[in-house]
Amino acid sequence: MQTRMWERSQKYVKTKFRVGYHPLRGSAARMERVRNATCPCCDAGVSETIHHTVFECKAFSDERDAFLSTLCSICPDAQSLSDEYRMRFLMGLMMGDALPREIENSLYRYLITVSTLRLGILTEQGEGS
Repeated sequence: MQTRMWERSQKYVKTKFRVGYHPLRGSAARMERVRNATCPCCDAGVSETIHHTVFECKAFSDERDAFLSTLCSICPDAQSLSDEYRMRFLMGLMMGDALPREIENSLYRYLITVSTLRLGILTEQGEGS
């Protein structure tokens, strides 16, 4: 029972990212929930999009490096993909939803870790809850 709940919560996180209904400012600005779409976690001055958060944001570089290392060790072909195609691969848009379990689990842990770190940064800035 615990495993099924964990799997369901993991899929929920991924689904929110896939459909664009997530707490990142790029999505929130589109829905007019925030005025400023700029990433609050780094000083790049760019919109806080899924792509930026997953592949570019300096605030999550250690976690990203660990995740990408795991991804490329499990699926060496992922190393040669552009970030755009890597994102499509990870979100299951290139293969249906049939990612190997090891990649799925690593992806979920990475997304949850980034979400937790992001909330910590926002809380430090007086914006988190």
